[in-house]
This record gives sequence, structure tokens and C-alpha cells, in this order.
Amino acid sequence: MSAGLLGVYSFGGAAELWPLVFYGLKAMANRGDSAEAYVYDGGSLRRVEVDLAREAEKSLRGVAAVGCVSPDGGCCAESPGGVRCGSGGTYVELGRDGVLRAKRGAQLWHLAVGTHGFDFAIVATESAAAEILGGEVRRSLAPGEELEITELSVEARRGGLRGPVCALEFVYTARPDSRIDGVEVAAARAKVAERLAAKIGVVPDVVVGVPETGSYYAAHIAAALGKPYIPAFVATARGRSALLDELRERMAVIQLKANVIESAVRGRKVLLVDDSVISGVTLRLIAKLLREKGGALEVHAAVVAPPLRRQCPHGVKMPPASHMIFNAVPPDDVKHVLELDGLTFLGWEELEEVFKELGLPVCTLCMRA
Repeated sequence: MSAGLLGVYSFGGAAELWPLVFYGLKAMANRGDSAEAYVYDGGSLRRVEVDLAREAEKSLRGVAAVGCVSPDGGCCAESPGGVRCGSGGTYVELGRDGVLRAKRGAQLWHLAVGTHGFDFAIVATESAAAEILGGEVRRSLAPGEELEITELSVEARRGGLRGPVCALEFVYTARPDSRIDGVEVAAARAKVAERLAAKIGVVPDVVVGVPETGSYYAAHIAAALGKPYIPAFVATARGRSALLDELRERMAVIQLKANVIESAVRGRKVLLVDDSVISGVTLRLIAKLLREKGGALEVHAAVVAPPLRRQCPHGVKMPPASHMIFNAVPPDDVKHVLELDGLTFLGWEELEEVFKELGLPVCTLCMRA
């Protein structure tokens, strides 16, 4: 999973930045639980503690700030010249001279730039973050484009040709209300869901989604199949189990986010939709809940993303290849190991075709054997 990057610049000199920094980072909590920030107060650059779980009232006066959200922290690094948040050629940077710089790499990651009236410039991985702060999104930075913001100017140096965007950004990581290169993530996911629905051979009684990332797809697949979509789970806590390495931690998160509603599935043939499968722990446990606790007659699964086969060569956080079920079990046997009555998923070629129709090349290297 890529980090969520944020940069804020006040054109009117020192201003109260805490609401913009906190809620800007909070808006990207889909990218992790760990947040950090740095502020330039007009004379010095200092680190700021940010706890996304606590909406504490603080004062943070400054001219500019940068920060990031990631699964395990450490996405900002200090240097003699300032601090840089990000990696892989995409970053926001705050110099000890107070200059805010941002760059979008030639491929994979996205950055949007927006404004809050005439007072603030906002740079963020998620375009929705700028909107949530009351700002207006102006555009996505072009691949390879650099942006430099000072009190008197905003200078852009254009990059080169567009490279592929990470497929998992669209399928899993990004907020559905964000836009990447002008394409709404939710609209792209609807197209992917339609493609997957066309491959499903079973006729279910009801369609349900693994909370929370499978629910949006489940609703669109249900509409395509002409079957009811019913929310069948109640979450006690939010969590993205696919990002966790330890089996015990992953199972604990699954239990907290998916307690089944029996009346939704008892005696029915259920189609369970998830956005991705890595180890298969989530699908197997939730299928067991549907069958044993919920009383489902049959449990079939549809998975949006092609099976992950190797770790991202560009550094996206994910479990090792040895934890990926399609590397350990023949594809035809996976449904039996996961105790499913049926399993449908897209191939990486099919996923690329969907995004090609949208005019967006995507990287699917992690999905190829």
C-alpha cells in the first residue's frame, strides 16, 4: 500500500494549520494508521505528533506543512535541507527555507493539487483530501511533474509521458470519492465489477460484500446480476487485514470487522464479494461464518483483483510471496482449500483491458506469476 502524502502552504504568512494537517491526514486513513507531519513556522522546521485516533484540539501555527499516512510509519525522512515524505519518485518536501516542493513520479503514484480560496495551496495523494478540507481540486500533477510553492509563486515543471498507475490503487487502496488523472475511482470500480459479474456462472439468492472494501463491488455485481445486495455483516472496528503480516493479527481484525447477520443469509445461496485475495484467510474465515453461524446454504466467492503472486517490485507493503495462496495451491484447488462452493476472479489481462477502456494504463506486476 502506498503512503498518503499531504502538503499545505499558506500564502498569507503564518496561519493556524492544525485543522488542515489533521483532517487532511485523517482523510487518508484508508492508507494506514500511522501519521506524521512537519511544520515550518517562519523560522524553523519541526516534527509534529499526529494521532489519527484522537481529534484533539491543538494549535499549529505555521507557513507550510507536510505529512504522510502509512501502515507502519517512517515515510518521512529528515535531511540537512529539510524533510521529504514519500518514495519511488513521488514526494512532498518542505525545505528549511520554508519552500514546499512536490513531485509525482513517472509511474505508479498520484498527486493532486488544489486550493482553499486564495489562502492555501493543498497537495495530496487523494484528491478527496483537498475537497474534505473545503478546497477545490485543480488537477492531477502530470507524471514526472515538479511543483514549487513559495509566498510569491507557484512554479510547475512538466514531466514526460504517462506511465502506468498501480492497479491496486484503483482496486483497493484509494478512496472511492477520489479521482486519479481525472477518472473517479468509484466509476472505475463499477466498470471492474461489471466485468467480473459477466464471468460469474452461479445464480445466487443474495449478494454480500466483505466489509468494507468488498461492499461497493458487491452492490454493483448484484445490480448486474439482478439479485439483491444485502449488508450481511456488522463491524466492531475497521481494519485492513490484507496489510497485516501476522496470521493471528489478521484473524483478529477479520473477526472485528465481520460479524454475520443471520437473517440475511440463512437458507440462501450466497455470493460473497471481496476486492482481493492474498493468503485466503479472510475468505475462508468469512465463508465459515456465513455457513456455520449464518446458516448459508452455499457460499460462492467473487474476487475483483487478480490473484497476487509476488511482492510489489516498487515497494508497496504486502505479505511475502510465500503467504500468497495461488503460489502454494493449484488454481483449480483454491476454492476447495478455502471451503467455497465456487470461486470467480479476474485475470490480470482482463483488469488491464478495463482500464485501457478508461484510458489509464495500470501496473499489474504483482499479479503475474
